[in-house]
Amino acid sequence: MYNILIVDDEKKEREGIALLLKRFGFPLRTAFAQNGEDALKIMEKNHFDILLTDIKMPYMDGIQLIRETQKRGLNPICIIYSAYGEFEYAQNAISLGVQEYLLKPVKLDAFKALFEKIIEICQEKEIEKKNRNDIIQAKEEAAQQKLSWNLLNYLESEELEEGTLNHWETLKNEFTSVVQKKICIPVIISCYSNLFSIEWEEYLKDIREYFGKETVIITNTDNQIVVLLIRERDFYRTAETKKECEILIEKSQKKYQVNIFVILGKKTESLTELKKEYTELKDQLDYQFFVSKSMVLVHDEDYFLKKENDMLSLYFERIFNCARMQDYSGIKKEFVKVFAYIMKQTGFSSIYVKYTFTDAMKQISEYTDSNVDMVPCIQKIYQARTLEEVNKIIENVLDRMQEEKKEEVKENRLVRMAKELVYEKYSESDLNVSYIAEQLQVSSAYLSTLYKMETGKNLVKFITWYRVEKSKELLRQTNMKVSDVAERVGYLNVSYYISIFRNHEGCSPVQYRERVQNGE
Repeated sequence: MYNILIVDDEKKEREGIALLLKRFGFPLRTAFAQNGEDALKIMEKNHFDILLTDIKMPYMDGIQLIRETQKRGLNPICIIYSAYGEFEYAQNAISLGVQEYLLKPVKLDAFKALFEKIIEICQEKEIEKKNRNDIIQAKEEAAQQKLSWNLLNYLESEELEEGTLNHWETLKNEFTSVVQKKICIPVIISCYSNLFSIEWEEYLKDIREYFGKETVIITNTDNQIVVLLIRERDFYRTAETKKECEILIEKSQKKYQVNIFVILGKKTESLTELKKEYTELKDQLDYQFFVSKSMVLVHDEDYFLKKENDMLSLYFERIFNCARMQDYSGIKKEFVKVFAYIMKQTGFSSIYVKYTFTDAMKQISEYTDSNVDMVPCIQKIYQARTLEEVNKIIENVLDRMQEEKKEEVKENRLVRMAKELVYEKYSESDLNVSYIAEQLQVSSAYLSTLYKMETGKNLVKFITWYRVEKSKELLRQTNMKVSDVAERVGYLNVSYYISIFRNHEGCSPVQYRERVQNGE
């Protein structure tokens, strides 16, 4: 919507113009003034995109009004509206940059054409203004982030020794000017939700409120923030900064309903010390996998040495023996022991745990001759964010395997191959029954009938269901745009995808993501 100020000493004329604008459905909010002086007062308090003014008015005429708006730096699109078509008025108006000259009485076709043109001009000005603002903002942000990016590049580089700082001399000087005679404490804040992208401006205020205005933001991504705390050397206390971290955690839980994982580093006084500490803090991030709630990990106090214990091999040997005997109850009992054992340990890396469990599930599938597809299970395990999630994933898969054996119905080979093609090709837009039938060298009618007989379900609906399920995973686990999610699961038309999703889930993809984030 754009704002237009209609200035005329005749009330009927003002209301007539407003009525025509409404009649033609132009996206305009109207305001009125009965002379130039009143109009100027209104324009000084409110923004207007368009000024439509009569020429002949008491106190201040239209030409003078336009001159005064220009003196004050106001820049509306100006339209002269008058029954006086004399050349001198038109000439004065043109010299002031007036866009159009509308004569009384108004002709509807001319009026409609004029405002269609004016709306286009408003849109063009809006785009130009946005582009200018974007350029200015980009320059400001680039200037503000110069130090941050240089620091990040250095911290992520492989150079560790003081002597290697020669070509980082500028950065060293900038860092020294920021730190001066103080100390620098690196902090990593991690969160599995998209809090840092959606609420970044507000969350930045929270960070500066609890850590201080001197805090340097090195980088922020959708899931992680790296900041440097600048503190007085003689007055720094780790316990006090840990308390600040705990307050930030509490604020995050109450205000945003999310858990965050904070790693508080040791104090540093040089770039070399900072880099060494940053490298060790990144290594600590792995422990987030083993906690399900918020936590502050203080590097000075809680550093753990990692280890992978061979004791797990004994538990898994028992699990595999149960799998060979089709003893699903035994498998589940042994898995309970495995998870309990891992929870008591402090030395397992998340990637080691995930690899161990995915490899175990593959072997269980082979020993039991199960038809349950392991690919989604493996993907979910590697995407899991906590050990509790891995536990639930494996429980669900084992339940499905057990249920499959209870039914004692072996799925038709063609049906199984059709499903495998869906699992593999769901992201391709041309996947349909005809494509699958062609790959399996049977007719579409035969495949559809066979699938319906074997499963009691429609193959087309299965394809749609699986695509929706995969899109739900992306909505839960990434910050991808809905249009990108649609394309990733094989829908080139995002509107069609949204319609399909709504039919399946009873809500839009955006609403689904919001509900997941809110824990609903």
